[in-house]
Amino acid sequence: MKFIYTLLLGCAALGAMAAPVVEKPTRQDISVAFAIITDNATYQATRPAMMRYRDAVQNDGLAAYIVRDDWKSPQDVKDAIKKVYSEAPGLEGIVLVGDVPVAMVRNAQHMTTAFKMNEDKFPFIESSVPSDRFYDCLDMDFRFLKQDEEQPHLFYYELTEDSPQRLNPTFYSARIRYPKLRGGDKYEAVARFLDKAAKAKEAMKNDRLDRVVSFNGHGYNSDCLIAWMDEEKAYRENFPLAFNTATDFKHWNFRMMHPMKYKLFDELQRPEVDLFMFHEHGAPTTQYINGSKPAMSDKDRYDLLKKSIYSRVRRAIKKGNPENEVVEAFAKEYALTDDFFKDLNNPEYWRRDSIESSEINIEAEDFHHRTTWPKIVMFDACYNGSFHEDDYIAGEYLFNDGGTLAAQGNTRNVLQDRWTIEMIGLLSHGMRVGQYNRLVATLEGHLMGDPTLRFAPVEANTMSADATLRKTDTDYWKGLLGSPYADVQSLALRMLADADTDRTLSPMLLEVYRTSPFNTVRMEAVKLLSRYNNSDFTEAVRLGINDPYELVARLSADHAGNIGDPSLLPALILLYIDGNERARAAYNASNSLSLFPIDDVVKAVEDYYASSNRYNAVAEKERVINGLKRTHNNFVKRTNDEIADTTLSDDKRISSIRFVRNNPYHPYLDLYLGIIEDSANSDAVRVTMAEALGWFNHSVRRQEIIDFCNHMLKRDDLPDTLSAELLQTLNRMQN
Repeated sequence: MKFIYTLLLGCAALGAMAAPVVEKPTRQDISVAFAIITDNATYQATRPAMMRYRDAVQNDGLAAYIVRDDWKSPQDVKDAIKKVYSEAPGLEGIVLVGDVPVAMVRNAQHMTTAFKMNEDKFPFIESSVPSDRFYDCLDMDFRFLKQDEEQPHLFYYELTEDSPQRLNPTFYSARIRYPKLRGGDKYEAVARFLDKAAKAKEAMKNDRLDRVVSFNGHGYNSDCLIAWMDEEKAYRENFPLAFNTATDFKHWNFRMMHPMKYKLFDELQRPEVDLFMFHEHGAPTTQYINGSKPAMSDKDRYDLLKKSIYSRVRRAIKKGNPENEVVEAFAKEYALTDDFFKDLNNPEYWRRDSIESSEINIEAEDFHHRTTWPKIVMFDACYNGSFHEDDYIAGEYLFNDGGTLAAQGNTRNVLQDRWTIEMIGLLSHGMRVGQYNRLVATLEGHLMGDPTLRFAPVEANTMSADATLRKTDTDYWKGLLGSPYADVQSLALRMLADADTDRTLSPMLLEVYRTSPFNTVRMEAVKLLSRYNNSDFTEAVRLGINDPYELVARLSADHAGNIGDPSLLPALILLYIDGNERARAAYNASNSLSLFPIDDVVKAVEDYYASSNRYNAVAEKERVINGLKRTHNNFVKRTNDEIADTTLSDDKRISSIRFVRNNPYHPYLDLYLGIIEDSANSDAVRVTMAEALGWFNHSVRRQEIIDFCNHMLKRDDLPDTLSAELLQTLNRMQN
């Protein structure tokens, strides 16, 4: 009996040992808290540096917890975080250090900006989103699916249908995870980074954000020069201290130099740079900078053609086609001689090609022997923030011997047409980079490095802590609406909208849009009005389509298509025809016009020309109308015909239905509802159609979808999968 009692005591002790260890703050006089979440192995290997980092964070105004364990799953981590939060409601953020499990999120693609991969057709590892929103959005619910067999640090979860369907992080989060392929000892590297972050705290107390570099890469925003130039309107509002000398703010574009990467390396070596913003395309280990060199001579054009055809030939051969047949086919199609293909298998040719390709991009390996010094680096690109991978660009910037302390990047592909610099000016006002990042959360967007980093403010304030401690103090935030700084006003609007449970704020937001001289405040007003889905939002979008700030116009043009209200057509047509020097905005207008009834669009074009004074108006009108009709017939009508055609395979119909997720065709809503209601359609088709309806959340016909979902959910003959999808769509409509 004594043996059994002793054994039970031993088991209890083991159970206690297995629980997370929580080291409480050593400072009890601070009301705002922060938590360092780490694994036991990282803690033991880096403990001295971690303590120095903890102490530096506390001396900078955050009571710091350390939570550690041999984590078995992300849920274990989340449970430990919840426990800390229940003890410290003033918790403003966390950092995940070392080998903390990664949640791979599914069934939540509406929370991404662009990622729309078919979860049924592609492997879990490709079709899931690595996301720490699992940890920092405490109100969201997830269903565990499985652990990855080959990469056991990855765990798959899906968002439940009755969970909130909109991101609203409870606090900010960041990752400090070493890129394995960089080589060396990961624990030593993490310790060095923690020491770097700790030492920087004292210096940052007097470091104002007054040195900024922005770079736009090849192919970004359709290479629209007006979009690029107009960003400086916002930058002057974001960074009031960065325009005093010629080198305080540098605004680079890929067109300025070929190759550009070495000039960028020069900029990254400047210790005085505070913030570096990359607006470009990317991959986990690549930043796409220049693109092909412009062909300025006949030889250049020949070389470019040769390279292009060689690449296509090699791709065709790689797919298993015989080389002689592929070469013969290309020679026949382009009237090419045998001499044209003489270098196809020439190693020297491909060696030179490889060197040329390496000149136009930045690769992860480029930082194995270089340093970067901007304190914060932003990557707008796809995949540059893929911290779950063995190597990723953002990690290379953090773990070199330079001064970079934080990086913002994405784990998946990301939309170009988004407000990439929203709220970034808060960094000028002493806001911690984590707080800023929390305000612009997406499922794929992440902060890596030290989230507690902050610059000395333009003027002394307590906003960073107030964003946590005075979240619902509407009088306080109303008082900040009179700030002379655009981003402070934008933050005040956001906090007021977050606290607007009665949904009465939209008239005030519309008035702000109408009257604000600040470009970024007008943009914030439009974005916040999108929450209300009412006539105030529609009116702001109508006005915004021709706003003097290109980004407001571009995103308003996109909103117009998602709304589908006919009253927006005249403004869209004006932008499409008379404002097409704004290439990206006109592109969005073109896409949005395809979402309206074609007859209404044609009439709007005719009305425009009836009162216009354009050169050769009759011929131009005919070209415009023919082009719009061609788009309608080739894409819109064909897509919806395929959706309706029950003789097609489910795969073909589902492929077309999935296209509706990015293209809410309002005129075809009756068709979509009928497909869901008709049990003769397969469950897969009905479920996919119900999912697509979730993207009509701004539609002028949104209430019809809400009513339909409520009606269908009362039926007892629906497949469980369809009921679940309708419930999720309903929740998305009502968010």
